[in-house]
Amino acid sequence: MNNNFRKRLIEVRNTYGLSGYAFAKKLNIPQPTYLRYESGEQKPSGKLIESLVLICNVNAYWLYSGEGEMFFNPDTNSGVRRNDVTVFEKSESFGKRLSALQAKHNLLDREMAKLLDISERHYISVVTGKKEADISILNRIKQNFSVTIDYLLYGN
Repeated sequence: MNNNFRKRLIEVRNTYGLSGYAFAKKLNIPQPTYLRYESGEQKPSGKLIESLVLICNVNAYWLYSGEGEMFFNPDTNSGVRRNDVTVFEKSESFGKRLSALQAKHNLLDREMAKLLDISERHYISVVTGKKEADISILNRIKQNFSVTIDYLLYGN
């Protein structure tokens, strides 16, 4: 895992002034799993990113790139509900957005898998929602296509 991502993850936790255990609890993630994210033993999952964005108001672009502000501007994140689509429904659409990118570029599943440096089987599991895209997959999509992480995860 990218060492800079780990540093930013720890920076967010430290900003909240919480221990690894307390921060894991805040994010609704088992403590051992969270500590593996911080140590680099485990690649961050989409669920971790989603929790950081939704629970902690972390700017996903900053989390991935280190650019911009750590947290969203409170003025643009008032918490006012914009529509009736749940977060689950939006994140469930990840596979559809990935398929749309694939179709736009007329790529086969095996070609997409090769671009993302994963097996074709793994790619199909991600598109169908059987597996979550981890940070390395999200980064490779971003590197190969002109899309934001927010778009990939939430359609924004």
